[in-house]
Amino acid sequence: MISRFLLFASAVTVIAGCDGPVSDSGSEHATVIIGNIITQNPDLPTANAMIIEEGRIVSIQGEMPISPVGKAKIIDLSGQTILPGFIDSHVHVRELGMDRIKANLVGVETAEQIVERLQARFPDPEPGVWLIGQGWDEGAFASRGYPDRAALDAAFPNNPVALESLHGFGGFYNGKALEIAGITAKTEDPEVGDILRRPDGSPTGVMLTLAQDIVDQHIPKPSQAKLEEAIVAGLTEMSEAGVTSIHEAGMTTADVAAFQALAARDALPIRVYGLLDGNDNNLMADWFARGLEDDPQDWLDIRGIKVFYDGSLGSRTALMAEPYSDKPDAARPTERISPKRLQELADEAAHTGYQMAVHAIGDEGNNRTLGIYENALNGRTDARWRIEHAQVVLPDYYERAAALGVLSSVQSSHAVGDSAWAEDRVGPDRIKNAYAWQTILGTGGELMLNSDLPGEPWRPMETLYFAVTRQKLDGTPEGGWYAEQALSVQEALKAMTITNAYGAFQNADIGSLEVGKRADFVVLDKDPTEVEPSTLKDIKVTATWVDGKRIYSADGAAKD
Repeated sequence: MISRFLLFASAVTVIAGCDGPVSDSGSEHATVIIGNIITQNPDLPTANAMIIEEGRIVSIQGEMPISPVGKAKIIDLSGQTILPGFIDSHVHVRELGMDRIKANLVGVETAEQIVERLQARFPDPEPGVWLIGQGWDEGAFASRGYPDRAALDAAFPNNPVALESLHGFGGFYNGKALEIAGITAKTEDPEVGDILRRPDGSPTGVMLTLAQDIVDQHIPKPSQAKLEEAIVAGLTEMSEAGVTSIHEAGMTTADVAAFQALAARDALPIRVYGLLDGNDNNLMADWFARGLEDDPQDWLDIRGIKVFYDGSLGSRTALMAEPYSDKPDAARPTERISPKRLQELADEAAHTGYQMAVHAIGDEGNNRTLGIYENALNGRTDARWRIEHAQVVLPDYYERAAALGVLSSVQSSHAVGDSAWAEDRVGPDRIKNAYAWQTILGTGGELMLNSDLPGEPWRPMETLYFAVTRQKLDGTPEGGWYAEQALSVQEALKAMTITNAYGAFQNADIGSLEVGKRADFVVLDKDPTEVEPSTLKDIKVTATWVDGKRIYSADGAAKD
């Protein structure tokens, strides 16, 4: 490959394995990247070199070599693979950053293990300070029985404790936190949400869906400076995993201010596409009045609305057309927003040009969301509206979504993470229309693939591995969980790059490596299309580039 390049780039000196200056002719601002390039452009699927200038790709060739480039900087990545930068199209990056100051509860199975994690994270807490944790799996606990706060009360009598579940649909609090919130045996459940109780009526400490708000409103809010710090920390960590752009799902008023302040200072490490918190009526009234925020450079676009509609399958709060198959009496189907209000939002979004992205997990939740979309769009098929999760659907979902141009925004980690109990919740028939990615594609639908971080393993190589193998990181279950719905490597890569760019109206500029597009790409130590699927999760990111600049290098090389 290098020798073929040199035949035509006679004015260029290539120094293998390093950056090198070149001769006195041609552009001194260009950079030539040599390597195994997977473009995500069907007209030129692979290439061996591309030239970048002023942040954009100005030339890219497959087997044919590129013309001389004079003073260009040469970066020889032969032996490594170059892909369009990964776009994670459903994240909560502020939470990822904030989680670094919380206790990590991922994997705990008992209240006693939760206490151990908290004591390790907060060995000598100052009395009265809130102790915050995140990551206990509400789905797994719903199967084995939710925890009781007795162990928390004994360990932390002088500190309020607030512990968010893995997917955010449950909170676990100690007696001090409940006391601050004024919650007793006489406290009634909110209109949407549940306070779980002991036989004597006193609260166990577990609050489901919107019941969490009764306590959470008393937790001191972080300052804007702290939010900005958390956002930058989260974005930086994601860039090191090969992510060059994110879709922030559910920006609050405070989030918007923090992201805008960072963008104004050119302090965002990677690109951000904002989806506003559609459950906040005041926020939406403000943004409907002001209109879309569309940055020509795509560092911060705010033009979408993320709405929480139903709950989760694990906690049995998702809306199902028929009763849950296991413990139907324990199910608490939840609408976090009324269909009337959701229709109003959709109608206004259709009128003003905002993109709708609705969280729908249960089959009835998805059914109602599609109906609302159909009413609002009135025959339009170009709006690129999304359903976030589309986890369990009715048999007619696929054709309806495809006909409407609705994108199904799914998380491969959820399928494998839920595999231990999902079929118990919905039974052997409905499970055939759950996490059904191949059925979506086979019916002509569009599939966006993302992580929903920080709840599950989120790094792109893990997302890719889960999608292709339908297995957990330990390789179970053997053969994959409902493996007929697994994606090929190419299907998954497309869903993580160009389709995710399409889902943010950015596919003309990012998502594939083509002439004229922005030079956002990731460098991998192995080609994901050539390795055994079981090893996809082990592929390393060696560098990340955004706008033609190297922002991360695994070897610690200076940023460009």
